[in-house]
Amino acid sequence: MNRTDTLWHETFRVRSYEVEPNGRASIQSLCRYFEEVASNHARALGFSMEQLAEHNLTWVLNRLRVEIDDFPRWRDTVRVTTWPSGHDGLYARREYLLHDEDGSERARATSGWVMIDLARRRPTRLPAFIQEMHFPRQDRAVDDDFRRLRPPTGRFDRHRTFHVRYSDLDLNGHVNNVHYVEWAVETLEPAFLASHRMTSLEVDFRAETYYDARVRAETAPDDSTEVGFWHRLLREPDGAVVAVARTRWLPLAGG
Repeated sequence: MNRTDTLWHETFRVRSYEVEPNGRASIQSLCRYFEEVASNHARALGFSMEQLAEHNLTWVLNRLRVEIDDFPRWRDTVRVTTWPSGHDGLYARREYLLHDEDGSERARATSGWVMIDLARRRPTRLPAFIQEMHFPRQDRAVDDDFRRLRPPTGRFDRHRTFHVRYSDLDLNGHVNNVHYVEWAVETLEPAFLASHRMTSLEVDFRAETYYDARVRAETAPDDSTEVGFWHRLLREPDGAVVAVARTRWLPLAGG
């Protein structure tokens, strides 16, 4: 693990508990790698969640887009690179690349982060010491202007409800973003998951969910692509939309 200018690199070995029945890492595992390197790099740069807590501030992931060429297998070693690619005063962007041991790019991602005032639990402008930082690398791993995801209405025919456990919470005391991804995918048929692989994930995180709440995950076909789905996650009982996601898939060879 090292820091070079605004680049940060870490290596991970894919563990047995991070893979699916096909022996490949899950999308949740990739998202956790991205979250881990983002947190560690932010700490090295002086604006981690722990450091921001001294100013009564914290980071919250607002947008995520992941493009996957190939999922690593159990026991593979992968190298994840991340860098901040800019901000607009309210919104900070961060990029990610995932390479295998041979240096081949397996996946890439981009994310948008919002600063939250912990006292008000509301978004606030980035503090001056972050806005004044110069991040020379401005290129994007994935081009995305983070427009609001707008799923269709009235067509969510598959659904499952999840009860928030204490182990689902993160350092901010709310449901960790990776669980929303997990719950969205869980609405799909096991036979489909066994015969397809995800190629793209987009998530728009919209609201917080806390311990003991219930989240209803719903899924509808995405007619704009050959194999794709819209996912909507609703907090019960108030019905607030806590996340909207979009996934795209390809059949596995021989599937």
